[in-house]
Amino acid sequence: MATEFDLEGLCSSVLPVHGQDALVLSIDGRPFRVGLTPGRATGEVVLEFGEERERVFAVQRGGIHFIHFRGRAHRVEAIDALARARKRAVAESGEESLLAPMPGVVVRVAVEADEEVEAGDLLMVIESMKLQTSIRAPHDGRVAEICLGTGASFEQGATLVRLETRDEDSEAEQAKERER
Repeated sequence: MATEFDLEGLCSSVLPVHGQDALVLSIDGRPFRVGLTPGRATGEVVLEFGEERERVFAVQRGGIHFIHFRGRAHRVEAIDALARARKRAVAESGEESLLAPMPGVVVRVAVEADEEVEAGDLLMVIESMKLQTSIRAPHDGRVAEICLGTGASFEQGATLVRLETRDEDSEAEQAKERER
């Protein structure tokens, strides 16, 4: 699975590809032969990009990398495709569609429709390019719909599961009913 990086608003997909003698990165579908060698100073790296060699200084803070290259500092952030898909899917109705971050196939469905779930509960396992990814509940709620069954193929952005947010007023009413 490719990793997406945001460099000052420009998003690129980077995938390591097996090269014979060197590391090859597929960047937005174009192959580039690269090499990294530690430099003498702290944070210094010698970057070999094709036939060019450049000194680069890098510092990481959380998921953000600050790269000093050719006299300029650049902010590079790794993008969590699952988190991005979740943010795009939240509807005003209190229902959230959990979207596929990449094309693939459903390996396992761990819940049923109408089942109550808590944040972090496993909903489904998907596979893309031999890599399995767990789709987990981002918050407490109720499974409104399982959109794909085990073995189903899907494209990036397909709705996997629809999850309803628990309404706190409704929960309080249900607790009162149980007490009666």
